[in-house]
Amino acid sequence: MIEVLLATYNGQAFLTEQMNSLLAQEGAELRVLARDDGSLDGTVEILERYARDFPERVSILHSPGRLGGQGSFSWLLGQAQASYVAFCDQDDVWASNKLRSLFERMQRLESELGKDTPLLVHSDLAVVDRNLQPIHTSFWSYSGINPARQELAQILVKNTVTGCALLANRALIEKARPIPDEAAMHDHWLALVATVFGHIEEIHEPLVVYRQHANNAVGAQAYGWHNILKRFLSSCGRMDITRLRRQAGAFYTRFAKQLSPEQGALIDGFAHLPGRGWFGRRIFLLHHGILMPGLIRNLALLFCVRLGK
Repeated sequence: MIEVLLATYNGQAFLTEQMNSLLAQEGAELRVLARDDGSLDGTVEILERYARDFPERVSILHSPGRLGGQGSFSWLLGQAQASYVAFCDQDDVWASNKLRSLFERMQRLESELGKDTPLLVHSDLAVVDRNLQPIHTSFWSYSGINPARQELAQILVKNTVTGCALLANRALIEKARPIPDEAAMHDHWLALVATVFGHIEEIHEPLVVYRQHANNAVGAQAYGWHNILKRFLSSCGRMDITRLRRQAGAFYTRFAKQLSPEQGALIDGFAHLPGRGWFGRRIFLLHHGILMPGLIRNLALLFCVRLGK
């Protein structure tokens, strides 16, 4: 059984297409656990209709207050009881073989590494516009992401795992939850846990149709000088180093006794980077290989961001 965690908020425009793609999954036993974050449109009515029509496959869970997207996924992960969990955005469409492909790779890994090993399998995504017209056949290529970058120093600053394209086993779920408030994103936290304590494996096939529209929580951004320069100017060259450092600090606090001396020094040192001074910060990053993928991002990391933040 795979539990699909679906967080919704004002998603009526695309939710029906996504729900239909979930129920059309081939060769995988799934149950959708949905939580709505206070939608003001017809999202809840859509969920209720599917829960009524498919009571064995769709459940609506309730918790008070607004949690936001990450908070909703974190809360849903706390409710998950199945052996495997997948995360689902409200506005995408899944290939009919998505869960089967992820699960088959997961089974192979568990046979090799053991079910007690925290494991994460994820796939590429096809980027489309709001009307499902193609933008790019590969999200990884479009965004300048190399999914093979799975070293701890690399994952600390650049997550290569997209939440809606991953499958986590029970060992990873138990190790990762509860996801702390300091986590940069739920998928980044899971990727960190899997990197340190288990294994990540990628599937080079777009198993999610990743819809881009005006209200994407994260979305896909083309990699290149123009877009990154625009992001420098709009954010005053800050990037989100502070959030990444806080995530590293939370990770170290929870797992310090389970880390090797090298892992502990790397994670704690990154969390306390501002204390090293302007030159010392950059030396630390270069020495430990804490780098972004691509020249443009590394120029931003080393010279344009305010690492003292």
